[in-house]
This record gives sequence, structure tokens and C-alpha cells, in this order.
Amino acid sequence: KFIRGFGLFMFVATGIPYAVSGLIAPPWGLLVLWAIWIALLVLLIWSWRRYPWLVFAIPFIAGAAWWGVISIGDAIFDWTA
Repeated sequence: KFIRGFGLFMFVATGIPYAVSGLIAPPWGLLVLWAIWIALLVLLIWSWRRYPWLVFAIPFIAGAAWWGVISIGDAIFDWTA
């Protein structure tokens, strides 16, 4: 139970960089980021009872996805703060 609760807490904390990404990304990039975050939230809810270890892994996936999208946006589309 602790692992799931801690995973949920970490996932909610990943929402902070996703929320402030509007300072870097254009509106369409922000929509892509939020679509990824919401899809991961759905995955977290689905795996809550079935795969508790996945609930703990999802925040790391969310962080890597955010970093990847922002890095690709910077390299290809010249997103800057």
C-alpha cells in the first residue's frame, strides 16, 4: 500500500512541470504534454490494484516523457523560455 500511495504522490508532483511547461512550449505542445499526462493518469488508475509496482514506475515514465518532449521541442522546433 505504501508503494502505491507514494507512487500516486510522485505522479501528482510530476504535474507541476507539466503545468508550467506553457512557459517553454507553444499551446499545441502543451496540449500534447497534457494528453500524455492524462493518459498516464488513466494507466495509473487502471493499474492501481492489478500492478502496484507499475504505479510506482509511472511517475518516472512521466518525468522521462516530459523531458523527452521538451528536449525534442527545443531541438527541432526551437522552443525556448
